[in-house]
Amino acid sequence: MAQAQSQASATVSGTVTDPMRSVVSGAAVELLNTANNKSRRQTTNEAGQYTFSNVPSGNYKITVTWKGFRQGNSSSIRVDAPQAYPVDVALEVTDVLETVVVTGTRSEQEIGKISSAVSVIPQEDIQLGQRASTLEESLKRVAGVRVEDELGGNGSRVRIIIRGAGTRANSPAGSGVRGVKVLVDGIPKNNAGGSAQDLTNIDLQSVERIEVLKGPSSVLYGNQSGGVVNILTEGGRPEFFMGYRQTVGSYQLYKEHFKFGGQRNKFSYYAGFFRNDQNGYRVHSRFNSSGFHSKLSYTPDTRSSLTAILGFDRNFQQSPGPLTAQQFAQNPRQADPTFIANDVYAVVKETRLALIYHRELFGKDDLEITGYLIPRRLVPFRQIGVFIGQRFINRGFNVRYLNTSSIGEFGNRFTAGFEYQNTPISTKTTSSITSRVTSDLKEHANTAGVYGLEEFSIRPNLTLTVGGRFDEVRFNSRNFVTTAPKANLTFRKFTPKIGLAYQPTSDLSFYANFSRGFETPVIGELRTLPGGVFGFNINLKPQVSTNYEVGARGGLFRRRFTFDTALFRQDIRDFISPFGTFPNNSFQNVGKVKQNGFEVSSRLTGIPRLQLSTSYSFSDFTFESFNNGVSNFTGNRLPGVPKHQLYGELRYRMPIGIYGVVESQYVGRFFTNDANNGVNPPYSVTNLRFGYEHERENGKKLQFSPFIGVNNIFDRRYSAFALINDAARRFYNPLPGINVYGGLGITY
Repeated sequence: MAQAQSQASATVSGTVTDPMRSVVSGAAVELLNTANNKSRRQTTNEAGQYTFSNVPSGNYKITVTWKGFRQGNSSSIRVDAPQAYPVDVALEVTDVLETVVVTGTRSEQEIGKISSAVSVIPQEDIQLGQRASTLEESLKRVAGVRVEDELGGNGSRVRIIIRGAGTRANSPAGSGVRGVKVLVDGIPKNNAGGSAQDLTNIDLQSVERIEVLKGPSSVLYGNQSGGVVNILTEGGRPEFFMGYRQTVGSYQLYKEHFKFGGQRNKFSYYAGFFRNDQNGYRVHSRFNSSGFHSKLSYTPDTRSSLTAILGFDRNFQQSPGPLTAQQFAQNPRQADPTFIANDVYAVVKETRLALIYHRELFGKDDLEITGYLIPRRLVPFRQIGVFIGQRFINRGFNVRYLNTSSIGEFGNRFTAGFEYQNTPISTKTTSSITSRVTSDLKEHANTAGVYGLEEFSIRPNLTLTVGGRFDEVRFNSRNFVTTAPKANLTFRKFTPKIGLAYQPTSDLSFYANFSRGFETPVIGELRTLPGGVFGFNINLKPQVSTNYEVGARGGLFRRRFTFDTALFRQDIRDFISPFGTFPNNSFQNVGKVKQNGFEVSSRLTGIPRLQLSTSYSFSDFTFESFNNGVSNFTGNRLPGVPKHQLYGELRYRMPIGIYGVVESQYVGRFFTNDANNGVNPPYSVTNLRFGYEHERENGKKLQFSPFIGVNNIFDRRYSAFALINDAARRFYNPLPGINVYGGLGITY
């Protein structure tokens, strides 16, 4: 009895630190008895410490996990005496296979075990010497992804295209993202109808990393998820910090950003405030925005946490409109005369409130409950001949349960969840000539989905993924200016996925998957009947996709060379295509699209401090059948998607803190209409940026980070954002020639 009591008094404790030797709070620590596979878990406190008491004799393995990091060395100990066993753990930045992600399975998972194409963009690639104005700066390095900037870097109007999904975001006045799911800290930017308006309220200087899931992802994310972009923001750190960054540049660019954060006992906090102003490259393209993003987390115990997110953004944007080929050749900086005459502009105000609760119920599981309320107001939107006032509230909740308990000797991750989202929309259109109300719409978009995903480790290095989701998407609309009754439309769809991931070594992973996805029309596309007549198009159906994919990722030569490659085939039926002249576009189902693609990216660190990153996309997307009742374009290429796209970046860091980056992107020609008689010419853009990061110790760390950048150094004339199928052939939105920016960041 005395021996048993002495054995029970043994303790295992230690401190967890990051690569900068700062303590890590909130890291998950597991103490595993290697003889019977029984484990105990806890979370490090505000001092980065953990303690396991009453540890019986035996052999143990300690594993520490924290988002974006991995454990440097295996920590194994032998407990055989009633004493204290100190085990400190130092974390390292994760490699290509061990990076923890969220987008793959809606929970933390190593990339090497995910049977899908996933890319992670770290904070350095988002912010190092960048303007941090638009997602295009960060996402252009990802194979298979295009971010088209309509106005040249102000961050308000971008279109995200992932493997062809997203080309319908077509309005030159900012219709937002379609076909791609955009999340900020897991909260959808897309409303219940599917579109993500303008991507306001994304403070890139507060972003910790961006995760991209490519290919149909409806099994977990439902409608409008031909790809997923999840933007994860910073939180509080164990030590208090604050920073200020100011950027100035061409076309009267002025940006400033202030942030601070820290941790006190069980609370951590972060807040970032921003202001952006720019006159714009083109006539009538002035932009300004201001707002804040904040995050407060409370950890009452080692098994639960509560996070509150609050943000606000006010955005003003003039629109110069798209140009014809002749106008583009004459003067790319001009605005469409009609847009100037009508003084087209928009003012958007958006508030963002969310609560995220986590709770461990039974051990090795996690219950997550998320609720959000996002009011958005368009006041006003001055369009061609009309004023448009709009209010909507994007609101909803998600419930997700994850269980990672083993089944016998087999590893297991089971995820189940339910999502509900509701967006009431009020839109009033008034003639700017007669002041008469021409439309008074009251609309609702609702979506509800239930899903399940099983990731079963047949062997430690072989994971089978099987899942499915059922969604119901409902729209209703009534125009109180007319006597027409309320219009209703409901879509229901089940989408499955099956995948396999195999890791023959810790540095190499292969995967294959089969999945289906669906994409309903957004409510704005249902408002116009074929021919441009205002109404509610109940005949417009969802487009449905079937995807087959194989891929590999890994590292060679002690991870000095890493790579990620994918080969896929995607078939889409009932493809939705825009027709007509903006703003009276209509949308129709036109047939089938066959998509064959290949993507590869790599990173080489052959010489110390010198890094070469590349990515290449081959996209052979054609209409297998096309008939809209007027034209037959079978065999034509899908507009808006280049066949070839190449990116390269060379980065060098000197030991004294100076760094330099040169990057170049080539985008092949692409067609701007279904007839393939309109073409956006190929273009290449090369950028340079330099900076200096100086640190000195004076009680606390004080860091100075001056930087300067030169974009489009060869002064190429180009357009990236095409207005697809515009009947007036106004396809082009020219982007800036050579332009310069610079600034200074100070962090304390």
